[in-house]
Amino acid sequence: MGNHLQPNQLSAPAIDNLLFQAERQCDVSDEQTKVRFFEFIHRMESLSTCGDDELRELWIFAPRGSIDEFADYDEYLADGEIENRQEFEELWLDLYPEELKWYRLATLRYRDIYSVAVNRKLVLQLQPESQRFDSYPKTELLDWLIAAVQQSIHLLKSGQYDAFVKQNLPHRHRVGKILRQDYWSIFPEEKEAYLAEIDPGEIILFENLISQPPENILAFRLSAMTSGLYFNACKLGYAANQYEGAEDLPAKELYLKHADGRDDGLLELDEASAEAFETWYFDRKQQGGHPWEVCRGGNSTHISLYVIHDAQGWSFRLAGSSMGRSVETVKFFLALTEQGYPVSLSDGKEILAMLKGEDYIGIVPQGVFPRYCDSFFPGEKMLTFMNLPHEKTGQVIQSAYWYPIERVQLREAPDPFASR
Repeated sequence: MGNHLQPNQLSAPAIDNLLFQAERQCDVSDEQTKVRFFEFIHRMESLSTCGDDELRELWIFAPRGSIDEFADYDEYLADGEIENRQEFEELWLDLYPEELKWYRLATLRYRDIYSVAVNRKLVLQLQPESQRFDSYPKTELLDWLIAAVQQSIHLLKSGQYDAFVKQNLPHRHRVGKILRQDYWSIFPEEKEAYLAEIDPGEIILFENLISQPPENILAFRLSAMTSGLYFNACKLGYAANQYEGAEDLPAKELYLKHADGRDDGLLELDEASAEAFETWYFDRKQQGGHPWEVCRGGNSTHISLYVIHDAQGWSFRLAGSSMGRSVETVKFFLALTEQGYPVSLSDGKEILAMLKGEDYIGIVPQGVFPRYCDSFFPGEKMLTFMNLPHEKTGQVIQSAYWYPIERVQLREAPDPFASR
């Protein structure tokens, strides 16, 4: 490993401090910094692009350094951050567990705007039209970036880069997946907590329903729809999940209590009028309402009960596949089917696999929020994602499948005789 490190290279704590300051003020404005910035860009342009807007990516690295390079022990002790030398060392190794710290470097050029990101955070940007004055010098950061890029390019040219990255890049920076059953065998308490509110018999009933062709559950349509009928359908789901007020509140009041709140005028309709509902459904001027979000939550953690109309009539479609709401969604679905309502369920087979532990959890790199991560797994369907846990990490690494690390390639030199 040491053969790949440049002499007098900055250690990771010093680099992290430079990056932290750059994140707060990323503009490149003074002429001296611009010169170094374009020298850095020139180095990166020796790589092939790997995406739109001249995207180039490269793994660079820095030594952890000694504990004295991490921080001043006496200052931490005086500030009450630690109580003794052992705690100081534990803190250092917690923040810098490996001998090398790795950084995912990315450069983009959109029109004449150059952007540089390190570990998915914008640290440098040059906009020719910008009049902003940057009082924070970035030459030290650029000096390190230039040296680090040159170091990785040297490995590329010598054919050692791929093997070196594969051998040394921590799994926290990688993309993988783990079978939920295998994950539960490592963390059985999570399985117990997830399945605490659903009986095995309900899972069997759900599996029997989901295994049927969709047309069996949607064998008929309702001839008419009213807001009162919709609220009653919602009440079935609320009662199945023992929502507050489900036993004594009227259906409309339950919806008002537990739905998103942006009903888009649904609450104002005559509950018994099919004509009023139809007029509202087809002709209303939507004002950003969310009438179908019947169980409040975030963008991906709510439950929706949609009303669907087609040539055969009216039906429902239920959606709520986040892990934290999936059990509620299943119980909601069972309650509607038990009453004979025509209802389909989004991601039904995937939810069943999750309940049985037969699906995969996507593992995304450190620094990526584990939600909306489908782009990391093209062609695969996963409902949940996670970062590598800090507990029992080695067991998870051993049980998971890890995708190949994306290759970095040098840009092909132009043929000097091509135009002759």
